[in-house]
Amino acid sequence: MAAILVVDDQSSARTTLALLLRHRGHLVREADGVTAAGRELRAEAFDVIVTDLRMPDGVGLDVLHTAKLHCPDANVILLTAYPAWESAKEAMRLGAFDYFEKGQEPEELFRRIDRALAEQASRRRIGLASSATHPALPASPEGEHRYLTILFADMRGSTELLADLALDEARQILDGVIERLMAAAHEAGGTVNQVMGDGIMAMFGAPVARPDHAAQACRAALLMQETVAAYARTLHGSHRAEVQIRVGINSGEVIVRSVASDLRWDYTAVGMPTHVAARMEQLATPGSIVITAETLARIEARVDVRPLGRVVVKGLTEGVEAYEVLGAPGLRGGTSEGLICAARRREP
Repeated sequence: MAAILVVDDQSSARTTLALLLRHRGHLVREADGVTAAGRELRAEAFDVIVTDLRMPDGVGLDVLHTAKLHCPDANVILLTAYPAWESAKEAMRLGAFDYFEKGQEPEELFRRIDRALAEQASRRRIGLASSATHPALPASPEGEHRYLTILFADMRGSTELLADLALDEARQILDGVIERLMAAAHEAGGTVNQVMGDGIMAMFGAPVARPDHAAQACRAALLMQETVAAYARTLHGSHRAEVQIRVGINSGEVIVRSVASDLRWDYTAVGMPTHVAARMEQLATPGSIVITAETLARIEARVDVRPLGRVVVKGLTEGVEAYEVLGAPGLRGGTSEGLICAARRREP
């Protein structure tokens, strides 16, 4: 059971959604606009806020702003009748957990609410949910030195996808990929600090320091490959798209900076290790995971790899030793040996 605030100026849509959520056992409050939502957020604590994007007295981003000020633990899901991939990315960059297009089946919205609650529970378990328990990152622009693991993941051939499919069809596929990449990173304990058009960047070991950050990142990568491969199989026959991802991982000392905006804290990792992780992603073939020797040294007995040799990285005269992950039988909660090879096979 969760406390949910539903914000929508259309009374029939708001009431129907509220009734369905109450039927699922949630405590639900309703607001008919931005002003009413502000009153609710100042008076009550909510787990999830589901808000319309456009209303007569403001927009959903105003609700998002107020929620981050008065109810920072809550996850916000934006409802929109105006499909726009760029608008969705901007909303998520500003702190929304997800967005949902009106007109779809309500069960899909319920699944997104369930994911929002699961992600919130995960944050609370590791102490990220509230500022009272949040280990403060330095507010200065100089930041803090931190040894952590960085992951980049993106979808192969997204440019060709956009060229070959209708815009709405391509965006729907990209949505599904990004959702699974983010969910895998969160489930493994990572922090997604960038959402690009066709991929993400995630950090493991910040803002909360963890000794097993390299294992977390590899576990996330394996889960990404598994869930995206399963997603691709559901698309087979209904779309003219080959959906595969590539993942690059590196560990090292970076400067972690926290940048405060009106809506949220943004975390970023600055330094050569970030550049190297991005280079590993570029090196990876579709359906594969590539890690550096630095990451492998922290999990060597727990993964099976294939050496790729020393690769050139701009700015490093000696290059970097790279390895393709073939499986991870030693990662608890990870995936068994041979998963990546299976993920790279396509359905007939």
